Amino acid sequence: MPICLACAFESAPELTFCPQCGASLHDPLIGALLDGRYRIDARIGVGGMGAVYRAFHTSLKREVAVKVLLPDFGGKDEFVRRFQREAESASRLAHPNIIAVTDFGRTPEALLFLVMEFLDGQSLTSLIRQGPIALPRALAIVRQILNALSHAHTAGIVHRDLKPDNIMLVQRDGRADVVKILDFGIAKITDAGSGREALTQAGMIFGTPEYLSPEQALGDTVDARADLYATGVILFEMLTARRPFESDDKVRIISMHLSHAVPRMSEVNSIAAAAVPMPVEDVVMQALEKERENRFASAAAFLAALEDAEALATFPPTAVGSAGTAPGSNRLSFAGRLGNHPRWVLGGVVLLASIGLGVALLPWGASRPKIVATAKVTRPVPPTAELGARIRVIEGLLGAGEIVRARVALDQVLAEHPSDARVRYLLGRLAFADDRHAEALGSYREAIALDAGFRGDPILIDHLGVAVGESKLADAALDLAIERVGRPAVDLLERVANGNGDLRRRQRAARALIELNEGRRVDQVALQIAELRKGGTCEERKPIVIALGKTEDLRALPALRAQRSRGGIDRLFAAEPNISCMKTELADAIAKLEAKLPAEKRPQARPTTRQSTSRLFRGR
Repeated sequence: MPICLACAFESAPELTFCPQCGASLHDPLIGALLDGRYRIDARIGVGGMGAVYRAFHTSLKREVAVKVLLPDFGGKDEFVRRFQREAESASRLAHPNIIAVTDFGRTPEALLFLVMEFLDGQSLTSLIRQGPIALPRALAIVRQILNALSHAHTAGIVHRDLKPDNIMLVQRDGRADVVKILDFGIAKITDAGSGREALTQAGMIFGTPEYLSPEQALGDTVDARADLYATGVILFEMLTARRPFESDDKVRIISMHLSHAVPRMSEVNSIAAAAVPMPVEDVVMQALEKERENRFASAAAFLAALEDAEALATFPPTAVGSAGTAPGSNRLSFAGRLGNHPRWVLGGVVLLASIGLGVALLPWGASRPKIVATAKVTRPVPPTAELGARIRVIEGLLGAGEIVRARVALDQVLAEHPSDARVRYLLGRLAFADDRHAEALGSYREAIALDAGFRGDPILIDHLGVAVGESKLADAALDLAIERVGRPAVDLLERVANGNGDLRRRQRAARALIELNEGRRVDQVALQIAELRKGGTCEERKPIVIALGKTEDLRALPALRAQRSRGGIDRLFAAEPNISCMKTELADAIAKLEAKLPAEKRPQARPTTRQSTSRLFRGR
């Protein structure tokens, strides 16, 4: 179907002129010699503001791609500046995973054009349409994307419209799936003091709704972490063949990025998700954090986390299980995390061989037990006199901040006592002091498995509290607090349950407190309000509405009112909540709480339609 070059309108094949703007549908550029050097051979496609052609460089004797700004946009300053910005952005980037721009100019007919390397491949979109992509292939692709973004961000350029349509997969030197990132048309150049006129203003939204970071959706200033959010969406989509948020309503998609919890992969494609290890999914979830401060700080950090997760996921499962645990039901940790300390790895092997532990050394397992540790808290078994003396020396070094000396001393003790719980506990303290918090959690888990007396150690619990506040480790720390520590961690669990963090973690902490007979610590109303605001089907929200109506807690009133159908202009900008199954229950709950308001704050009864009509005819 021909596309009008003047207005990009798709026309019927038999038409000669565009029915939208009247322009000729014949493409005058095909066969022309652009700028005296580029012979235009064929049109590849037409985008929102430009047409792309396959061309031949007559001097260099090679194929190139030429992007031409559509005539309809050539006289509009903002689109001209954006086209120039694409040329400027791409010209500053020399990376094997970013399309190379070689020329930029304007023809005597005032056509702006951009010359790029010619890519013969397929878009990532077309690959995803074939179904979920196998994990090794998906990770190989996303590594290249992150490497390219790292290069662009270092150069001060944020793409801002990263999506599978803008990612090409080509063959190079016998290698398949070589990534090429395209279209820096709305890229943001972040050099301070550049003196450039901004192409966007505060409050304006640029990008594609399905891949927008929350800050982009709000029209806020964006930085490199917006690209990392989009990469998280892309990786989620590659592994499941579904985006985390989908709707025919683009405004609703934007709203979901802002306020809806990211679904687990199993919720959108249970079959594909079964092949995605938990460590990899956890990395994707961190990339999709609503608050940018909770995402990875850089593309390099994202890439490092993926490599760690992949290593954790591919380490072979245990051969034996502990009592009551199915053999192989949990994964071993990645021994390479201890690669700088060979005897630590040896010690871990000896430990597992000697006691047959069926638990994960690090807190990412293929299956996560939900049982709360409820056993009686005891004191750790005291060490022998000789070992105790050496341990006190190490504790003194740690207390004094002598990390290197403590590591050397502990390495020697570990080689001689690889199965001692107190040594494992000190490994955790040392790793935490050295800012290796994930490794610390693994060592603490080992220590508790060897001696349950360490469940109540105040330093261990304090470190768990810190890790729960780190988005990358929050789930792992909560697992350890619930499954291995239990009652000594009730203060920590209360803080999580009643905080403002991830709803899924809050719910899990609340359930654990209830199992520990500490349910009185849970602010049930606040939790129910968060659950109601999360959304869901009408049937899922109905019991929450009924329960909140019975609480007599006025904090619930705004959340309940927000469930009502919107009117006026608001209906144009927000998705209507479905209340078909609970209209009466919602009205009753709101009425009960409004009755608790002081008289002067209660809403005035609205006149009926008949009353309003009679007033109109009385001239009031």
